[in-house]
Amino acid sequence: MADIGIDLGTGTTVVCHPQDGVVHDEPSLLVEWPARRGRELILGAEAAALEGRTPPGARVGRPVRGGAVTDLSLVRTYLHELLRRTSRSRWRVRRPHAVLSCPVDATPLERRALVESAEEAGLGHVDLLPAPLAAALGCGLDLTDARVQAVADVGAGTAEIAVFCRGTVLTRGSCRHAGDEMTAAVRTYLREHHGLHLSEAAADALKVGASSTREPLAAEGRDVATGRPRVVMVEVAEVEAAVAPVVRRAVAALGGFLEELPVAGVPDLLAGGVVLAGGSALAPHVRDDLEAALGFPVKVPERPRTCVAEGLTLAAGRSAPRSHPA
Repeated sequence: MADIGIDLGTGTTVVCHPQDGVVHDEPSLLVEWPARRGRELILGAEAAALEGRTPPGARVGRPVRGGAVTDLSLVRTYLHELLRRTSRSRWRVRRPHAVLSCPVDATPLERRALVESAEEAGLGHVDLLPAPLAAALGCGLDLTDARVQAVADVGAGTAEIAVFCRGTVLTRGSCRHAGDEMTAAVRTYLREHHGLHLSEAAADALKVGASSTREPLAAEGRDVATGRPRVVMVEVAEVEAAVAPVVRRAVAALGGFLEELPVAGVPDLLAGGVVLAGGSALAPHVRDDLEAALGFPVKVPERPRTCVAEGLTLAAGRSAPRSHPA
């Protein structure tokens, strides 16, 4: 079987194969490095390590921003190189069928751009599945269930929630207050309160670290006043305070779906809760604030970062899903 799932996120791309499992889980970043013979393509974690260190003439880009394709050429190049690096010999029997994630509120134009870019990159037939529904599959939920279910997906570029029954979306909500904005808030806080200029990668590491420890975290950057290197020990509470306003805005936007939630679905969600997935699901305050705002229990799955790709792979192995449930 050559069917694969690709969660092409703003911050991270995850590729999952039905036999090999997760074969790629790295930043969604491509560097086109100038070389003697054309260009050298650098992908993922290696490309992220080069941010801020590239020479003139190098091109650094993300294939998607805010969940949407903004540069068709960049997406084609990125996906082509991604397939070349992650494919196995048995995949090459034919152009693999793939299911890709898309935002739950993606427009027809955005969906068409993603499908065309993927097919031109070397994939065969391409289907799209909204990320919350893919996360539901990856977490073991049954999309054909007659009960009302809900999944929130908080990534780098978007935060979204979908409430569905028998695989059809009943109501949804989304916003752009997500992981990238949280990282930017951490950078702003360190600059204003500690006089320290941090790289995006260093700020993101602080945000992630604050979800797994209560010990002070080391922030390495450049002193704003002198330009000299400096290390500051940052309390976890400071990181939490920095991201809190972003989380509140995201939760407020996602909570808008409650107005359109069928009353008959309330007992189902009280019993089953809301699943919280995505790379920023474990960021400070996200789970607790979402639970407080919605009034439903919020559950984080065992693998929140990769469950979307795992669900896409399950969908790829079945009959082709509808690209965007109504």
